[in-house]
Amino acid sequence: MSPEGIARSVIHNEARFLFQSLLTGDVRNASTELIFPFQLEDKRFNTPDELVQAWVKQLRSRRTDLVTLYDIEVLPIAEMEKKYGKPPARLGLDPRALKDTWAAVGNLSGHAAIFLFRGSPDLSWHAFAYTD
Repeated sequence: MSPEGIARSVIHNEARFLFQSLLTGDVRNASTELIFPFQLEDKRFNTPDELVQAWVKQLRSRRTDLVTLYDIEVLPIAEMEKKYGKPPARLGLDPRALKDTWAAVGNLSGHAAIFLFRGSPDLSWHAFAYTD
């Protein structure tokens, strides 16, 4: 498998875990797999505890038991931009720092949700931003 194929596979598996954790309300477990600071929509969180509190509050108001994860598409950021457009400005992303960024676009009951991933020197991939 090519390095790109390996990256897609690893990111896909990581994204599936994160999406499923959110849908089951297991935010604390998901937060251990993220890079901090983490960007959730227009807010930046420096610690897992801050993020968990905010995410739990958001998820309480939603019926996640009625949401289904249908599919996840993993794309390098340049391909994602061609297909779906640029990431929302509210994420506050520096375009110069997006070169090695990948997007995992989840289909949650017909609505797109996106985790952005960055590689680390140990060849693992971790999400650093989320938007829906």
